[in-house]
Amino acid sequence: MAMKDTASALVGSPTRHFAVMGAHGGAGVSTVVRLLDPAERGSAVELAPGAQLSQHYIPVVVARSTAYGLARTGDLLTRWHPGVPRPWLVIVRDAPLRPPLPVRYRARALASRTLGIAHVPYLYRLRCTDNPGDALSDKAVKRASRGLRTNLQAD
Repeated sequence: MAMKDTASALVGSPTRHFAVMGAHGGAGVSTVVRLLDPAERGSAVELAPGAQLSQHYIPVVVARSTAYGLARTGDLLTRWHPGVPRPWLVIVRDAPLRPPLPVRYRARALASRTLGIAHVPYLYRLRCTDNPGDALSDKAVKRASRGLRTNLQAD
């Protein structure tokens, strides 16, 4: 491969790979996978319950911004195996409102058990599609995708 081809292949390639799992059903795992890997290059994959974390993948736990979602996240992190790297926590907003007090409190309480917390805003366009990939051309969704990837790349 020529030097120019190698450089162009590396442009935009992710520096990390993520294994994404839900803290509860309906957390938004498929959506987060597409936001983290919009080109579907394999830099983000859905981790099935009970599956082993692949080497070189950073775990990501997804939860809705509800008291239930953060309670299930707390339960999951309590059972987290000490031999598995700490996960990122991605909280997906389920309404265009500020999260309720229990959610904000639980997020702060869980922060020390994660690599960090990232937020996906409420995105109306994602509510209107059958496939999260169909919304990736929307400006707000693009911005959220870019922001999520940037947030999880920095630490």
